[in-house]
Amino acid sequence: AARAENEESRREEMARQSGERFQCPPPLLTGKFGFEPEAVRNATLETEEMERLVASRERIGPVNLVAADELVRIEAEHGTSAEEQAELAEAVNRLRASIGNLNREGRERLRAAFEEVNEHFQRLFTRLFEGGKAHLALIDSDDVLEAGLEIYAQPPGKRLQSLSLLSGGEQALTATALIFGLFLTNPAPICVLDEVDAPLDDANIDRFCDLLVSMTQETATRYLIVTHNAVTMSRMHRLFGVTMVERGVSRLVSVDLGEAERLVAE
Repeated sequence: AARAENEESRREEMARQSGERFQCPPPLLTGKFGFEPEAVRNATLETEEMERLVASRERIGPVNLVAADELVRIEAEHGTSAEEQAELAEAVNRLRASIGNLNREGRERLRAAFEEVNEHFQRLFTRLFEGGKAHLALIDSDDVLEAGLEIYAQPPGKRLQSLSLLSGGEQALTATALIFGLFLTNPAPICVLDEVDAPLDDANIDRFCDLLVSMTQETATRYLIVTHNAVTMSRMHRLFGVTMVERGVSRLVSVDLGEAERLVAE
């Protein structure tokens, strides 16, 4: 009797659970869900399997009802990011191409300017030294944009050597030839030479002044010479001097040598 009572209680409990979970009494479950009673295994095993599946579902968490919309949004953002990445890659390629073109043009222009300056430098050096030879050389790299510059000079009666091994006067004349070579290549409105004649003797100063006169005729550049040498002063067109007439007061004095010569001649 107790066993029958327990069986009846179990049936009632199953009927209650079937009604709560499936809204269907147990006898109609096979028809509603389309399975045969023989396919059902031991009830205990089925219950354990169901509990396992329910626990697995709980671990997954609640269903995200907007997941599909979020997927569409994320895919759209990914597409936009991919397009932007492609545009950036294209921009980088264009920039690299532009840099390559600029470097190529820069090399061509620098090489042409170097050759022209070197030609003027060689001619002016020979003129200043009344002989000898000199040239410019690119060193340390085959790329003209990264190469260094070395000046080689051979004054009359000496061997060819770098600029640093020349005497002070020879260095001054060599540097002057290079400066004037630059101005012949690309003239500027004004050129200031600060005591470049200081290490020169009178003979070299005369050659320097002769070249300076020639430069004023070949270019439109105005040359301002800072000097304390009387020979250089005598070869200038106009002199400017600063005197202190009284303590703390400076006065600018200007003399037009061409006008002074005309007045003396009269």
